[in-house]
Amino acid sequence: MKRSRLHRLVSAPEIVVVDLADHALLALRLALLAEHPPLRDEEGFVSGEPPVQRQARELLRRVRRLRRELHAYRHAVDLALQYPSGDFPF
Repeated sequence: MKRSRLHRLVSAPEIVVVDLADHALLALRLALLAEHPPLRDEEGFVSGEPPVQRQARELLRRVRRLRRELHAYRHAVDLALQYPSGDFPF
């Protein structure tokens, strides 16, 4: 394990769970798209869509948002580890 990854793991152990959650969300996305091929089209509500498909579409929207939030959290942790005193260069 690289020294930087070990430092990140010791300093921010929650990142392991963040990474696991991100991978689980990616697996959920792929499974939903496999089960509901019409969802590959990223449009919103489609008239006459079955309730389970409509719910899957909403879930995919939330998965995208949560994955963006996880990415933002990882970035914030990386910045905090890079500048531990909070003394950001900007």
